[in-house]
Formats: sequence, structure tokens, C-alpha cells
Amino acid sequence: MKVVDGGNRESSYGGRFTGAVELEMLNATPTDDEPDTAFVHFHDGAVTFWHSHPGGQQFFVVSGEARVGTEADGEVQLASGTLVVCPPDERHWHGAAPGHDATLLTVTWGTTQWETTAPE
Repeated sequence: MKVVDGGNRESSYGGRFTGAVELEMLNATPTDDEPDTAFVHFHDGAVTFWHSHPGGQQFFVVSGEARVGTEADGEVQLASGTLVVCPPDERHWHGAAPGHDATLLTVTWGTTQWETTAPE
């Protein structure tokens, strides 16, 4: 058993986000066979660049007002308590709603495939 009471949140995770984002890794796994688990703290409207996950991703809005987007669904607003399930290889982005912060609990299977563009 492994008990985690919080991850390292000392530095900002940059380069693949618009705005300030802190990644608090709770459980990083050694291979893509097991999911990684993290809190991702998005500040005032910050979002990820477009990306996908070979094994899919689930995230739960722990606090704040969030948003997610896909090509098929466009932008969807998310309230606290909402769970989003992204199937394997679905191209998407996510983060905080404009004017709000949001914290997401993410469970991700496989190495994230980052793109170099942010949503418009």
C-alpha cells in the first residue's frame, strides 16, 4: 500500500499551458501500464494546449469553475463535482473558466501527446 497526503507543488508547470498552472503529482507510475494521478491547479482562465492520451484520461473538478473542449463538442463549462471521461487518443484541452481558478484531479493512462497550439 502507498499512502499519499499531497504532492510537491513548489514549481509551476509551464510550456504547455496558457497562464499559470501548478502540477501536484500524487502518484507517478514507472510505466504506461498504470495510470498517473495528479492535482492540476489552473489559475484564472489558464488552459492546456491541445493534447491526447493513448490510454485515455479522467478528471474530476475538485473546486472552482472549469472547462474542457474537443473538436466534436466545442467548449463545455464544468462545475465543481463534475467528472469528465476522455477515451483513448481523443484530442482535447481543459482548464479553468475565464475569471476563475479550478483544481482538477486527473488520472491519465500513457504518456501525454502534446501539441504546440492552445485552443482559440
